[in-house]
Amino acid sequence: MKVKIIFAVLIAALMLISIAQIFPIPPHAGDVFSLYRSGYFSELDREFGIITDSFLGIKSMARPEYAWIFLEDVGVKHNIGITVYDYRGYRVAAPGEKTGTPDREVLQVMNSLTPKMHSEIRDGRYFSIIPLIARGDCRFCHTKWNNREVVGALSFERDYDAMIYYSSERKIIFIILTMLLGGLLYAVVLWDPGKNIKELFDK
Repeated sequence: MKVKIIFAVLIAALMLISIAQIFPIPPHAGDVFSLYRSGYFSELDREFGIITDSFLGIKSMARPEYAWIFLEDVGVKHNIGITVYDYRGYRVAAPGEKTGTPDREVLQVMNSLTPKMHSEIRDGRYFSIIPLIARGDCRFCHTKWNNREVVGALSFERDYDAMIYYSSERKIIFIILTMLLGGLLYAVVLWDPGKNIKELFDK
């Protein structure tokens, strides 16, 4: 009987925690980013990917400076900080204009064994680095790049709305979890651990 009570108390406590998580209380989306990546952040990454593809398309099909004008317009309109880097990690403020010193974090992403988008929460903002892999049309201008054919990178930094995490995704997850815990609690309440023992002695 004691075992049954302990199980029931534990499951009930988990149910209360699960119910609480349906509402907009901590931890928020940014707080659990390292453990669970919300679909909201995947949408932000997709947005960055579209901007990157547009940048590369404009750069290869029109005058290169138009691509930087495009990034500036998008950044101002959507409050996104966008920076272009060459394959050595230098910031490229405009075509042919390199400034500052090589960015170590950008170089680390570009020089990894499998260069791919890297995203993280930094100082309350969402930050991403997208390495630019050389395509066929890139070879007309980029005659030199590293062995992995990474010709540069774009970095993005923007505010994010953690409350969007509660709009649907988090609610659905914890409603389902609460229902499962409720079913488990019901099964524990009906469970009689001493029944089999009694039947054994009755025989």
